[in-house]
Amino acid sequence: MSRFHKLLRVNLSTQIYTEEDIPSEYEKIFIGGKGIGTKYLVKELGPHIDPLGPENKFIIATGPLTGTSAPASSRYETITKSPLTGIYLDCNSGGHFAQEIKATGFDLFVIEGVSEKPVIIFINNNKVSFIDATNIWGMYIYDTENYVKKFLKDPAVRVMSIGPAGENLVRFASVSSDYSRQAARGGSGAVLGSKKVKAIAVKGTQDIPIANFYSFLLSVKKAREVIFNNPWVPDQRKYGTPRTITSVNMIGLLPVNNFTEGAVESVASIDEFAVEALNSKRLSCGECPIACARGYNRGKFSIEGPEYETIALLGPNIGVLDLNEIAEFNYYCNQYGLDTMSTGALIGALLASGKINFGELEKKREKIIQLFKQISYREGIGDVLAEGLRFAGKKLDISYLMPEVKGLGIPAYDPRCSDGTALVYMTADRGACHLRSWPLGRELASVWGENDLDKKIDFVRNQQDEKAAEESLIVCQFAYGIGLLNEILPEMVNEATGEDWDLAKMKIAGERIWNLSKLFNIKEGMSRKDDYLPEKFAVEGIKSGPLKGKVISREKQDFMLDKYYELRGWTKKGVPTPETLNRLGIEEEI
Repeated sequence: MSRFHKLLRVNLSTQIYTEEDIPSEYEKIFIGGKGIGTKYLVKELGPHIDPLGPENKFIIATGPLTGTSAPASSRYETITKSPLTGIYLDCNSGGHFAQEIKATGFDLFVIEGVSEKPVIIFINNNKVSFIDATNIWGMYIYDTENYVKKFLKDPAVRVMSIGPAGENLVRFASVSSDYSRQAARGGSGAVLGSKKVKAIAVKGTQDIPIANFYSFLLSVKKAREVIFNNPWVPDQRKYGTPRTITSVNMIGLLPVNNFTEGAVESVASIDEFAVEALNSKRLSCGECPIACARGYNRGKFSIEGPEYETIALLGPNIGVLDLNEIAEFNYYCNQYGLDTMSTGALIGALLASGKINFGELEKKREKIIQLFKQISYREGIGDVLAEGLRFAGKKLDISYLMPEVKGLGIPAYDPRCSDGTALVYMTADRGACHLRSWPLGRELASVWGENDLDKKIDFVRNQQDEKAAEESLIVCQFAYGIGLLNEILPEMVNEATGEDWDLAKMKIAGERIWNLSKLFNIKEGMSRKDDYLPEKFAVEGIKSGPLKGKVISREKQDFMLDKYYELRGWTKKGVPTPETLNRLGIEEEI
């Protein structure tokens, strides 16, 4: 139990909605969340469809722990074909939206087709209403959420929405919920924009069925004890992700001036203490014992954040060390519905290219804010930039400067400084992503030596599988670690569902999901040639900082890919072998 075994399919073209049973076999081999959502995407999308066309699907998925009292389980996945990269895309977001999805009595929503005019989809338990949104098309994110709550006369309704960037099909437009919570990477906001969906409002009143209620509560208690006894948690609770910036700068991993330098002289103006001094309140996702989010409120600039990635990529990466400016940039990105990571990576490359005169200090700030608007409304140079890093790089003849893998901007950790992180960026199923595995912590703790490449590669391969399973449950990596680290996880799932999981079964499910998304990408034309870092990182050393001169050569990248493919049971071209697919039971997906 804790599953409803049902999905809600909403066809925008016909304004017809239907309920479908989710096959029990899908639940047994893909768990839920990312896994089942990926299965439906692979099953229902033919290769080479236009991500912004009517054939694309927008899937919202929960897991078997969503809506329960399991710690840090208030998360959902969106799964679609990315308009930015042209390949598989899933995004994971927290807040409180996920719990409301589950309380409607469905585990999965599938949004398909295209509406004739802008629309709000209102899902109230098992009833769907289509509300004309023509009058709010063009409205900012925060205003949209307020409007929907007021229109429905229910401040407790949960809202997912897009801003002008999504409406104008910016290929890295984000989807927002709970105002500042973002499913941001890869352009899922543009997918909703192409379907003329301004917002999805959700209201659920169904109880979540638990198979063994009292045993489940005991498992939850044990999970909370493990979390609170973790020595990493107190500082994460106190400072959140901004605590990362001090250590990353000290080591030389910080992206500075478009990934040319690895450190700045001082991060005191943007570090965790600076963030803490400006925070107005502590915020939390549902059922989270850590509560690592922060509220920033200065005048009209009220946001949840900024988080580490935004601080780094819209800070030192573009030559800004003023926290209030970074928070202001964060606010505008949230309101327009822009992924802060892609936006920061893109502006960093533009600054480095000299193609645009940004001016100094105040003029630079004004120019950056103007660029947010130009991108969101596709005005002037913004029309080119709205196509994303790879397209803009080619159009402006600055591809060498663009920090991206498969079209997705590189996160705020320089891959030249971490072999494991480089491999994660190279092989992640949605393009450059730091959330598919986290070898960096172990590298910095000297768990491995400089030359222990085989151990790093094996770790990445294993943790990618574990993380795919974790995002199928769905739980937050901050609470449980990035992988499947404790038997309490399957215990909670078993007590909630009445099923029979253990860590080994979950890891196999994760491997199955990882191979499934790989097959999707192969059908879209991806191959080994797409599994490399940009040339810059192989030939241009870091210009300053503790790791000055460091590169990650193409030879090392080839060595890592060869070993990684071998461990995965893939060919040297990066294609899963028939034997691997047979072992995982997904041979029919070839």
